[in-house]
Formats: sequence, structure tokens, C-alpha cells
Amino acid sequence: TNVLGGSKQDQLDRIRADIRDFKRSNGLETVLLMWTANTERFCEIQEGVNDSAVNLLAAIARGEDEISPSTIFAVASILEGCCYINGSPQNTFVPGVVELAEERAVGIAGDDFKSGQTKVKSVLVDFLISAGIKVRSIASYNHLGNNDGRNLSDPLQFRSKEIS
Repeated sequence: TNVLGGSKQDQLDRIRADIRDFKRSNGLETVLLMWTANTERFCEIQEGVNDSAVNLLAAIARGEDEISPSTIFAVASILEGCCYINGSPQNTFVPGVVELAEERAVGIAGDDFKSGQTKVKSVLVDFLISAGIKVRSIASYNHLGNNDGRNLSDPLQFRSKEIS
């Protein structure tokens, strides 16, 4: 499966090892990580947890709940010297991640690709209006199971999308 077990520190160590193995086995000098998973819940910025690089690394070692999977991936990427692009709307780049990236001179970017049906509908509506067609209604059907919709029905997850 694609689910990492163990503690948050175990997950961080595993991701870092996977990055190194991928680089080595493919003879690469540079690797860029891109996060494209479903929206996570919005993480609160907490003093002593994710407010600085030192606190963030210690919080991962302690297994703090406020450390999200995307933040663990971002930290692993930064520690391995790989740029990280966040394609989902949650606040992956808490102050500790930003500080760590700055300290290590590793690029981080992104807060939402906005690549789903909302974007397609927005572009389509603009096109139709510019063609002189009055749009009265738009309906969507998610034929892939609507996992994103189910995920966003949770108020904490929706807050991330709402902010982006």
C-alpha cells in the first residue's frame, strides 16, 4: 500500500531514505517533490510545535498531532536538499518549514494548484460569457468517487480550501 506506518519520525526517516534511494537508483543530481494529495485539515500555528525549525523537528520526533503529512514530506524534502511544491490548499508551510527552507537554501512553493473541476468550470463559464452565451446553471458529477468532496465535507479540511 501507499500508507506509511510508524511514528512521525519514522515516516520522516522513511521519506528521506526513499528520496535518497530514488536519486541514487536513477542517477539523478536533482529531485523535486510535488504534493498533490487531497486537502488536509488546517494546522494551527502553535508555539513550541511548528513556529520554528528547531521546534518543528522536535515536534516531529515527539509525534505532535499538529504536524500534517504534507509538512512531514516538506521537511523530508528540505532536509534532503530537494525543492518542494505544495499543490493542495492546506497550510503546509508553517513558520518552521519556511525557516528550515531558508536555513538550508531550499526552494518551496505553492498553496493550491486549483486544477480540479472548479477551475475547469470557471474557464468554461468565462469562455461562454465572452461568446455571448448566458450561463444559467452548472452541475457537476464526480465519476471518480468524490473523495475530494467527501474530504472537504469535514469543516477542518474545508477551512484549508476556504483560505486558499
